[in-house]
Amino acid sequence: MKEYLSPKEGFKVLFFIGKGGVGKTTTSAATSVTLAKKGYKTLIVSTDPAHNLGDVFMIKLNDKPKKIIENLYAMELDMEKLIQSYLKRLEENLKHMYKYLTVINLEKYFEVLSFSPGIEEYATLEAIKEILQEGNKWDIIIFDTPPTGLTLRVLALPQIALLWTNKLIEIRKKILDRRKTIERIQGERKFVIEGQEYKLPSEEEEDAVMKELKKYREEIKYVHNIITNENKTSVIAVMNPEMLPFYETERAYETLRKFRIPFKLVVINKIIELKDVPPTLKVKIETQKKVMEKIAERFKGVDILKVPMWEEEPRGLEWLEKIGGMIVGD
Repeated sequence: MKEYLSPKEGFKVLFFIGKGGVGKTTTSAATSVTLAKKGYKTLIVSTDPAHNLGDVFMIKLNDKPKKIIENLYAMELDMEKLIQSYLKRLEENLKHMYKYLTVINLEKYFEVLSFSPGIEEYATLEAIKEILQEGNKWDIIIFDTPPTGLTLRVLALPQIALLWTNKLIEIRKKILDRRKTIERIQGERKFVIEGQEYKLPSEEEEDAVMKELKKYREEIKYVHNIITNENKTSVIAVMNPEMLPFYETERAYETLRKFRIPFKLVVINKIIELKDVPPTLKVKIETQKKVMEKIAERFKGVDILKVPMWEEEPRGLEWLEKIGGMIVGD
């Protein structure tokens, strides 16, 4: 069994990434079945808005873990529900931090925000964070992800969020320092909302905004530390032996290296293997050969697994276990 799939110390996290249609869901599902059969308590989560994890298992899934077989649970995240839940938490936090915002109609603001660029990424990251915070319930957590672009933005978010959260904490400290200066001259500043008096905080320990920023930083740091830990997390790229998936995988590899996220395995899926090649497939086979040579050259130091194109569509547990055995190894 590949070392980076074995949960020797704490739980392991696997992200299956790839271009749409390369067989990412089948590959991740196959891996989950094999790991569960080996006795590891496994959770597989589809974060792709166009879910088909349930189709592969031939069972209806929702946003709660559902038992598939012994040791294996699966769930499909509801993106619309995630976004609304994320915005609801934001609204509650804002109202808690800034009491005077209760006089403003925040509902209209959050209606607009739900259509803003980046909201899917933040909502997905929030869901991943909650799953990882309960990671000790599982031996292995597998994420079947959306097409590469969205996935890379989500995986990059923790590091980006840490940068701007640190900056916001710096700015907040300066605001509190200025409040202290004003207090020394003018005394404590108070205001009244709906008959209740509030003191404008000037100390970090009293300031709800600073508390929230620091809490968020710790939560994001936890996610960042997990996904950049090569003993904890592995990214597995699934691709077909074609140029476009190769270019996309190459770009993903470079991006993940930049953010120090461990890239461990490339699964080349749907390889055509023929003894006698008909003339109509000669160009296809030649292209396939060239792409596999490029993969071997480009991804040195990364495990490469070749999976043939099967005679029938691999669905059902028997097929999945067969493919998963190739990926997991013994």
